Amino acid sequence: MRKQISGIFSLYFFFLIFSAGAALADEVILENGDKLTGTIVKVDGGKLTLKTDYAGSVEIQMEKIKSLVTDQPAEIKLESGEVLKGKLKTLGEGKLAVEPSPGREAATVDWKKVVAVNPPPRKLTGNFTLGGTSQSGNTDRASASIGADASIKSDNDRFSLRFLLNYAQEKGAETANNTYLSLKYDYFFTKKFYGLLALELLKDRFVDLNLRTIVGPGVGYQIWDDPVKFLLFEAGVTYFSEDHINNPHKDWTAARLAGNFRYKLFKTITFADQIEIYPNLNYGGEYTLRNEASLISPLGAAWSLKLSNIWRRDSDPAPGIQNDDLAWILGLQYSF
Repeated sequence: MRKQISGIFSLYFFFLIFSAGAALADEVILENGDKLTGTIVKVDGGKLTLKTDYAGSVEIQMEKIKSLVTDQPAEIKLESGEVLKGKLKTLGEGKLAVEPSPGREAATVDWKKVVAVNPPPRKLTGNFTLGGTSQSGNTDRASASIGADASIKSDNDRFSLRFLLNYAQEKGAETANNTYLSLKYDYFFTKKFYGLLALELLKDRFVDLNLRTIVGPGVGYQIWDDPVKFLLFEAGVTYFSEDHINNPHKDWTAARLAGNFRYKLFKTITFADQIEIYPNLNYGGEYTLRNEASLISPLGAAWSLKLSNIWRRDSDPAPGIQNDDLAWILGLQYSF
């Protein structure tokens, strides 16, 4: 008798564990009546990703979903930028209920205003580039360049950094020595439209620049952002300052017009171009420009061969300085 009772309790206990495990799952019901269970990984780009034990990760078009219920708290981001966290449950008429959490009451939101569920964490991407040449004998010449391009992006914002150091000498005398740094912070009001704050620094004694400083706010619009193509346009107003080595200091207000483009032409070639134009708002017709165009060819793993052309133009340079500077850089790039 005791063995029978013990067996019954064991079976009952196993049933409870199994039932609890089965219940610990998010539930999605489609318009056609199909019921899917698993874990909601994210909602992005009009698609819900559900991780299941029986079919791996499944992408579902949002318009095909009739209702959903989450068993565990989920984080949702609204169009306004507000973030809510709690268990989710769809209600009638396109409404979504978010359970209460510490310090916050239960909330009901319009499902159409939800731009992301469980948005991915900040992601760091970028590359380092090293280039250089060395010649001896009849020609005594050496050059080196170090570059970096990195960005940290979340669902809300993006921080970008660009750095380039160029040095060259011929017969023991310097022929190039310049350092460029660009920092930019973007805050996305929508998936494509964002506000920004940009800082650009340039030091180059061969164009009589102890330090050029450009800083100011602006707005941008992101058209593409995927592994094949990237395109954005930006506009703003900046404070432009030039601390010269041999000439008086100058500063003025300038507009900022910028574009960033990348396209994978073939499996072996990617073309990229970044341009910034600064029209002088104090003196019409004057401007400065920086354009960096590159061809990138993968070598294997994370390594690539990169050929860049950097064109800098100043419509009103210091006395004795030419308007244009051109540089060609061939380097080895490592991406992460």
